[in-house]
Amino acid sequence: MLKNGLKALIIIGAALLLHKTAFAAELVELPVEELAKESVLPVFDKSVSVKNRRVVTAGRIDVNAFYGLGLTEPIYDVSKFGFSAYYNWNEENAIGILFSKNATGVSSYATQLQGQFNLNYDQAPKPEMTLMADYNIKVFYGKMSLTKSLVINTMLFGSGALGMVKFETKANPALALGMGQKFFFNPSWALRFDLRLYMNQAPIPFNSGLNGGGTVSNDSFKERLTYTTNLDVGLSYLF
Repeated sequence: MLKNGLKALIIIGAALLLHKTAFAAELVELPVEELAKESVLPVFDKSVSVKNRRVVTAGRIDVNAFYGLGLTEPIYDVSKFGFSAYYNWNEENAIGILFSKNATGVSSYATQLQGQFNLNYDQAPKPEMTLMADYNIKVFYGKMSLTKSLVINTMLFGSGALGMVKFETKANPALALGMGQKFFFNPSWALRFDLRLYMNQAPIPFNSGLNGGGTVSNDSFKERLTYTTNLDVGLSYLF
């Protein structure tokens, strides 16, 4: 029993000694440049290869063919087809032209109104085409990998366009602001997405003369400032 008691005293003494050693106060001074900061920049062994761009746009021309969809258009046909061309004078800026042709006819919603309430919106002056000068500012270039062997280069940009929207009766000035994204499959081909908000004067299609399927003239449609959101999806080629 004495032997067991002696073992217990040794174990307790060792535990107290280790506890005191573990919590011993010790002042460690580090150089200021080695202290942690709120944000640090990564350091690469081969910084040149990291900075290299696989897709170089400066001094090159890219052309695009796209399909557009009016996301907030209740009356007219929401489809449009078009093309655009841009000159990239550096890796941050590009300027070009944008042209699109609207599909004819009215939307499926307007067709339902015509069937239920005999409202003939085919008489309303419809948008026919759009021609604008478009400026793109490229704000981000990056890379993403979907598989171990496939790397897709991406480019995020903002856009501002100024031009005209032509209706059946007249052409009105228009302003468009938006943003877009490109996904490059190789240094030349890319899938392009554009989301734009258009602002322009447009005829108001809701006319009291249409009630009961009546006939009205184009001059009887008043105009107002109209906001429409459009999504363009297309294929881009960089020369």
